[in-house]
Amino acid sequence: MPEMKPTQVAASDPAAVQPVEQGVSEPTPFALALLFTGHMIDRTDRKRPRFPARAEGRARAAILASVAGIAFARPGLTVGLAAAASGGDLLFHEVCAELGIPTRILLGLPAGEFLAASVAPAGSDWVRRFHALLAARGPQNLRIMGTHDGLLEGETDNVWQRANLWMIEEAVSLAPERVLLALWDGASGDGPGGTEHFVQIAPEFGVRVAPPIQMQALLQH
Repeated sequence: MPEMKPTQVAASDPAAVQPVEQGVSEPTPFALALLFTGHMIDRTDRKRPRFPARAEGRARAAILASVAGIAFARPGLTVGLAAAASGGDLLFHEVCAELGIPTRILLGLPAGEFLAASVAPAGSDWVRRFHALLAARGPQNLRIMGTHDGLLEGETDNVWQRANLWMIEEAVSLAPERVLLALWDGASGDGPGGTEHFVQIAPEFGVRVAPPIQMQALLQH
């Protein structure tokens, strides 16, 4: 697998490198896990724009710059982890492919249900890209959340809250260093388990949060 060339950071710089949980004792297949969370393309009936389709190009450029510029404490193989919703998730996977970073697709619902809920409302082109991603990465890089996954905060019926926590569980099993990148408008989400929740809980479980990509700033251009 390709090796990401991380930005060199002095280990003595606490502002640049924050310690992560030291609970992983077994060898892991990667040195670095880059998690992603971000907004979907707005539905046509959304009253307050958050990620309108017109902002796709600017969002993609911002994700590319952020992924390429993330500072890791150590060199090694990197894996990207994200769902596959329209907007941020699919752009992240596409950007990682461009940079030579392998990714794994983590879906909180079976693929057909996820497609209907989180991809199809954005239109046929996003549906095409969803299927293209699954084909490109193959079944070996597709994971569907199980009934016992994502329970770090206890039992809950909220699948999206569990999906955030499950991604952290997967990252811990894959790499000793974990970083979360978010494409976020800085506001509370439309319901529990969104981008805000992920950004808030990640540090509690040994995941460093990179400076979020400010969605609102992208809309001002």
